[in-house]
Amino acid sequence: MSISGGRGEAQRPFWLIAGGAAVAVGWAAGLAGQGGWAAVLIAVGVLLPVAAFLADRAFARAGGLDIERVADRLADLVRDQWDTEATRRGVGGPPLEVFWQAADADLVHSWPKLRQEAVDGRNGPVSGTPGSGPGGLAGSGALLAAYDRSPCGRLVVLGEPGAGKTVLLVRFVLDLIGRRQAGEPVPLLVPLASWIPDWQSLYGWLEDQILLEYPHLSAVDAATGDTRAGALLRAGLILPVLDGLDEIRAGGTDQALASINDELPGDIGLVLSCRTDEFRAAVRPDPDQRPIHLDGAAGIHVLPLTSTAIRGYLLAGAGSDGPLRWAPALTALADPTSSVAQALTTPLTAFLASTAYNPRPWESSLGLPSPTDLCALPTAAAVEQHLLAGFIPAAYRPHPHQPTRWTIKQATRYLAFLGHHLEHRLHTTSLAWWEIPGATPGTYRILTVGITGGLATGLTITLTAGVVAGPTAARTAALTFGLPFGLAAGLAAGLAFVLAGGLGYAPPARTALRLPRGPVLLSGLAAWLVVGLPIGLTDGPPAGLTVGLMCGLTVGLVGWVGLDAPVNTQSSVEPRYTLSQDRASALVNGLAFTLAGGLAVGLAFVLLVGFMAGLAIVPPFMIAIALALGLAAGLSGGLAIGLASAWGRLGLARPWLAARGQQPLRLVTFLEDAHARGVLCRAGAVWEFRHADLQRYLAGPP
Repeated sequence: MSISGGRGEAQRPFWLIAGGAAVAVGWAAGLAGQGGWAAVLIAVGVLLPVAAFLADRAFARAGGLDIERVADRLADLVRDQWDTEATRRGVGGPPLEVFWQAADADLVHSWPKLRQEAVDGRNGPVSGTPGSGPGGLAGSGALLAAYDRSPCGRLVVLGEPGAGKTVLLVRFVLDLIGRRQAGEPVPLLVPLASWIPDWQSLYGWLEDQILLEYPHLSAVDAATGDTRAGALLRAGLILPVLDGLDEIRAGGTDQALASINDELPGDIGLVLSCRTDEFRAAVRPDPDQRPIHLDGAAGIHVLPLTSTAIRGYLLAGAGSDGPLRWAPALTALADPTSSVAQALTTPLTAFLASTAYNPRPWESSLGLPSPTDLCALPTAAAVEQHLLAGFIPAAYRPHPHQPTRWTIKQATRYLAFLGHHLEHRLHTTSLAWWEIPGATPGTYRILTVGITGGLATGLTITLTAGVVAGPTAARTAALTFGLPFGLAAGLAAGLAFVLAGGLGYAPPARTALRLPRGPVLLSGLAAWLVVGLPIGLTDGPPAGLTVGLMCGLTVGLVGWVGLDAPVNTQSSVEPRYTLSQDRASALVNGLAFTLAGGLAVGLAFVLLVGFMAGLAIVPPFMIAIALALGLAAGLSGGLAIGLASAWGRLGLARPWLAARGQQPLRLVTFLEDAHARGVLCRAGAVWEFRHADLQRYLAGPP
């Protein structure tokens, strides 16, 4: 099986810009009396984009990469992605190790049923070394051993909050890729928080998540219409590792289980994590109905840590005076009835305690808070809240080897805002940079796009008037025509993108600016009315009709065709990478629209002048002015495209959020610093808080 697309399409903006430049030069050559060269250049300018488009289609029909080779390269990217992140999350870090046992029998299918399903080949890939019973699933360390003993190659990982389920899944992905052979499925770890099972299919949602993390997989096969991501899924070359069934906010977890059973092909493996109580509720949402067991899946339950393991972990990083400082708290830890012992049972709470009370490398314990404070707290919940409250101050306390430009108070305020935005506005745990602009008012986003584009257009008109007629004419043009027309054109472009859904928050561009064709037509109509109407009122209906029509055609046709942006398929996937890719897409698309739209509108002005003046031949200086005006209008549209991109929206949002003290101006730098301090974790193209409980604590009430 093979899939194609993408290689030639990435170059289409270059040929579009080159073609537009050739037409402009040819036009200038014609004005200079070089008729032969003018005809050649204009013909070349028209043919270049057409030839590039036809070459794209020919390449798509000819076929591209073998899908198994695509999977092999994806496996390399996944391994590189998680190697560094695994170290940050403490995967394999001694001395803390979790243990697990078989999940309760009522939460999964019986072992004989799983063995029979494996024999029949109905659910999941058959295990080569299945266990003799659920007791054989018990173990510690590497989750891969339990997965191998599951008869159908499907496993549910259950545990309490902070039990270490995500860390186990990260290690599982790395272990499975480590033994993977060429052409075998690639394990992909995907947080479930953004899935809405009530209206998103499992594979449709998975494809969207893959494309966000691996943009090069968005190339489309002309024969099937599948992206590479979709082709990998349908070829069975993706093994879903789904983290956090309990984090699904929109749509029931029972609906999610039913959707997985209905949509996941019988020969595909699966690993799924969930909190135990939430999984029990998903399996049996109604006591009077038949339970919804995950087809083909065995289950394990991660056990609480022993007090001995917790003691060893805390003292390992406590320094030379650690036993003395920790003595009262460790005494309480040995008493199972104490609040300290009841709270410190998971890797999360152990990590929080060590971070708050133990010195970092090259740091003294002098001045650190005392672990004895934990003994005064009456309940396990109070201990957990105390540890969560102390985490941010500990992560941002001064350290000579990790300087910071943000105080503890600033960092806490910024992180609390992000936690509230995720928890109460977006209802997710995935912090995507392109969704941050959603925290600003919609009117702010619309007006900034319109005003910025309008001012740029007005400035271009003013400069043109200054060159042609001098400074006095420039001032007059700016006040009487440049700024009013510029603002009208800018607001038209902003309105056009509002109608096309361009000013909400959406994922960054992958390979193209692809607007739905219905809204694009409305965008063209809006540009026609908003630009053409004021001109028609001042200069007459023919002028308004002609100029508005050309503006509308420019917006509509360029949006209909779509402008492609290059995608670097070799880079590792991380938030800053997707930001840089979207910035490149915005700049290329904006420049292409400026040139293409400028030529179209300039031609409209030439025709308008000839029509109104009754001229058979328009004088060269009028053509120059018309082209300048066209470029001004094109610049307005190009800026609107750039600002309506995910990168552009973030750029507009940053000053607003910084002025209100909700985020620093250097937002991405702050997020990367929080990731380096362990406050945030990275999952492909998005960040997450260290744990969902930390996000909820920082978010506070709605």
